[in-house]
Amino acid sequence: MRLIDADALKKDLKSVTLSNGTLVNTNAVLYLLEEYPTAYDPDKIVEQLENERKFWENAYNRNLGKEKARSYEHAIEIVKGGGVK
Repeated sequence: MRLIDADALKKDLKSVTLSNGTLVNTNAVLYLLEEYPTAYDPDKIVEQLENERKFWENAYNRNLGKEKARSYEHAIEIVKGGGVK
């Protein structure tokens, strides 16, 4: 499962819909869904979170830094797992 830009998809779906709201071709819709880009890049998010985690691991206040670093590790696991348990 992945997140897509629903507003952009709705706009594109208008091209395969008749004026009465009936879909012209279900296969065209399925193709659009398959080919549609994700709304965000999970790898870039993980990279940003890793940078924050590394920063807090080396923070001046070691106790606070370790706690924050653990929080970022948890957030990274959530993003990598796609939010699905």
